[in-house]
Amino acid sequence: MSGPEHRIAYIVRRQSSGGGAEMAAGRLAACLAPQWMVHRLSGGGRFFDRVLPGARGPGWWRALRFAAGVDAALAGQPGVILSLERGPDCHIYRAGDGVHLRWRSLRHGRSPLWMANPLHWLYPRLEAKTVASARLVVTNSEMVRREMERFHPGTAAKLRVVLNGYDPGIYFPAPQLTRQELLAEVSVGASLPEPCRLFLFVGSGWRRKGLAQALALLAAHNRTVGPGEPQGVLFVVGKGRPEAFKALIRELRLDAAVHFLGLRSDLCPLYQAADVFILPTRYDPFANACLEAMACDCPVITTADNGAAEVISHGRTGYVLSENQSNNLVEAAHWLRSVSNRPGEVAASVADLTVDRETRSFSALMEEVLQRG
Repeated sequence: MSGPEHRIAYIVRRQSSGGGAEMAAGRLAACLAPQWMVHRLSGGGRFFDRVLPGARGPGWWRALRFAAGVDAALAGQPGVILSLERGPDCHIYRAGDGVHLRWRSLRHGRSPLWMANPLHWLYPRLEAKTVASARLVVTNSEMVRREMERFHPGTAAKLRVVLNGYDPGIYFPAPQLTRQELLAEVSVGASLPEPCRLFLFVGSGWRRKGLAQALALLAAHNRTVGPGEPQGVLFVVGKGRPEAFKALIRELRLDAAVHFLGLRSDLCPLYQAADVFILPTRYDPFANACLEAMACDCPVITTADNGAAEVISHGRTGYVLSENQSNNLVEAAHWLRSVSNRPGEVAASVADLTVDRETRSFSALMEEVLQRG
C-alpha cells in the first residue's frame, strides 16, 4: 500500500466547528491522516498561498463564495476531494446535511414563505451541482438515500450508505456509579427530586430539533404517573434561547421539571445518567447524539424523520414517533413509564457502529476513486 505522500485527500466543509457535520469533518481528517496526506478546506482558512472565502457575509453569499473558492483552489490538484458541503465539485460527496428540498417541504409545506429566504433558492442548486460532479454520493442513512433518488433522479448507481460512527473511548455504558455520582462529575448545578425519571435532550437549533415536542412529551408522561411514582425531569443541553420556551413551560406546568444546561462537552456522564434520551426532531439525516446516547446504554425516543431511527428497535431499544406525533404522545408517554432494558442491551445494539468502521468505509471509497484515476 502506498504511503500518505502518494494518497492526498481534501476534506471540504465551510465551517470548521459547530455541528455534527463539522465534527464529522474533523473526525475523518484525524482518522485518515495516518494513511492519507489530508488537507482541510474551510471558509477563512488558508490553502497554500490563498485564503478561502466564505467566512463572512450573509449565509447565501458565504455558501456561494466558498464553493467558487474551493473549485478554483483545487482545479488540477492531484488527490481525492471529499466534500461535506453543498456547492464544491468533488469526487465523493458526503450528504450529511440531507436533501434540502426535503427539509424545505417539511418546514414550509405548501406555504410560499420559503421564497423569502435566499438559501432556499440557492441550496438546491448548489446541492445539484455537487451531486452531479461526484463519482460517489455517500448518505448516512437509508432515509437520505431514498431522498437522493427522489430529488436527484439518475443518482442511484453512485449512491452508497455509510452510517455515522461513535468513539467507544468517549461514549460507553456507565460504570457502577449512582446517578448522583455521575452528575457530580459534570456539575450540572441542578438538584433532582428522588426518585425521578431523568430525560435528556441534546441539540442546537431547538425548533428543528423538536424541543417543544419534547416538553409536550414530558408533560404527557407526568400526567400519566400515579401517586408515589417518579415524575419526569428534563435536562436540555445545547445552544438556544431558553426564554423562548418559558411560556410553554409555564403552560405545561413544568417550571420545576426543566433545566437548561447550555453547551456542554462532557456529555457521556449525562447520557449515562439519563433514563431516556429524547429528540423529536423535525428533520435529521442521522442525529449522532442518538447514537452516542445508545452507546452509553440510554434508550432513545425520536421521529421517523431522523435517519438514526434506523438503528433503533422500536419498543425495545427506543421508540420511534410516527409522522403524526400528536396522536402517539400518549402511547410514547406510556412507553416512557414502562421502559426497562437489560443492562448493556441498548449499547450492544450499536456496538459495531464505531468511528473506526465509518472511517474504514470512507477510506475504501476514496481508494476506489483513486484507483479509477
